[in-house]
Amino acid sequence: MPRYFQSFKVFGEVADLMLLERPERRLLIDISLEPAMNEPGRNPYPRRTTFCLADPDLMERFLSEISIGDAIDAEGTFAQSDYIPHRTTCIDTTFLLLDYRRLADPEQLIPAPAEFARDALRRMRLH
Repeated sequence: MPRYFQSFKVFGEVADLMLLERPERRLLIDISLEPAMNEPGRNPYPRRTTFCLADPDLMERFLSEISIGDAIDAEGTFAQSDYIPHRTTCIDTTFLLLDYRRLADPEQLIPAPAEFARDALRRMRLH
């Protein structure tokens, strides 16, 4: 994957999947940093981000290999683009997955401390 500003790498647990057929075929994937909290009356994945697969071969591979609850390591790119209808609103920023791999154990996910994000932003400003 090219190293440019609009790239990302994510580790997380697959929280949900939604296959869209229109306006073009896409697979939306919700990924959570934290493992599911299976408590009655609670959303098992309260904090998650939606990512997208657009490549037909990658979509088929993902659907055949990955299930909700699996931990993955993925990378991709993001950009503001056309609006994707979603319930009563639209999504305009798309996080496009370009590749992924399934992690053997969800326990491999270790939430980063809050200081990590602040330190990363500080280092970005220095460059």
